[in-house]
Amino acid sequence: MKTALSGLPALALSLCATCSRANESFGSEFSHVVGGAAIASVATAVADHYGAEHRAWIGFGTSVGLSFVAEAIQIAAKGSGQAGPSALDFGCNLVGAALGASLTDRFILAPTVSPNAYGHRALSLTMRTSF
Repeated sequence: MKTALSGLPALALSLCATCSRANESFGSEFSHVVGGAAIASVATAVADHYGAEHRAWIGFGTSVGLSFVAEAIQIAAKGSGQAGPSALDFGCNLVGAALGASLTDRFILAPTVSPNAYGHRALSLTMRTSF
């Protein structure tokens, strides 16, 4: 059952987005890191759902590919003067994608079933402890 407040978060985000301006501040670049990590995490989880063997690479590649396309479109639309800031945005997204894909793969989706060297299915679990 939907309530009258169910659309409130979407409204708040859209209002914040209309007030924001792109710049090279820490907050702006950190948002690219977080966005890259979020996209990579979701893509890694989707790849895991469909049984992909290299799920972290798929998540990383998806996030980096989307960022590359977005920044290329921005450079094409605004001219070569936009190349410096777009390269910074792409680099921050690249860092976020690497973090998001690897952390999701290793700590959230850690147990994996994959074929071993003999062609048998093997379950691998990771356990970490301090001594």
